[in-house]
Amino acid sequence: MQKRNLTSQKVVETYIELAGETSLNEVTFPRIAERLGIKAPSLYNYFKNLTDLRVHTAIYLHTNLNNRLMADLIGQTGRQALRTYALDYRQFANDYQSVYELLNTIPSFNNDELASIGRKNNQIIVKILNFYHLSEKDLIIKNRAFRSLLNGYIMLKQLGYFQKGNLSDDDSFSAVIDEFINSIKEK
Repeated sequence: MQKRNLTSQKVVETYIELAGETSLNEVTFPRIAERLGIKAPSLYNYFKNLTDLRVHTAIYLHTNLNNRLMADLIGQTGRQALRTYALDYRQFANDYQSVYELLNTIPSFNNDELASIGRKNNQIIVKILNFYHLSEKDLIIKNRAFRSLLNGYIMLKQLGYFQKGNLSDDDSFSAVIDEFINSIKEK
């Protein structure tokens, strides 16, 4: 690839692609450069270092997740909105399994842009939960529980859990989400 055709988004997409072929920790600037057909120092025109690339990849992921959620949640409230959010989030995590951990790096990178887009995705959950007229305390608890449930389930599944039994992954995930939704008591 010629340098003039290279963009920061193309570098991020190549990073994600390579992580899918090996692992996130095995992707280096030299490997990215080789895939792009450029010299590794050229990547420093786009990112300060690998950590900077990770931050921008996390921003890219959160932005794409936000766009997907906003499109799919139009006109939905309550139970259906929570279910749609959960299914979209899980599908997104599956689509980006090799870099999924970057969705959960907001505090460790201390980056304002990343924190901002992460808050937008969290605010979607808050808006959905506002349908239930929860107290402020219950809203915080249910928000944290929902995010923990999604992240925990997805991470355990990616680590190889939930392989045994008569319940498919889809059925199991749906049942877990239903349990959570049924636990919400409207005020």
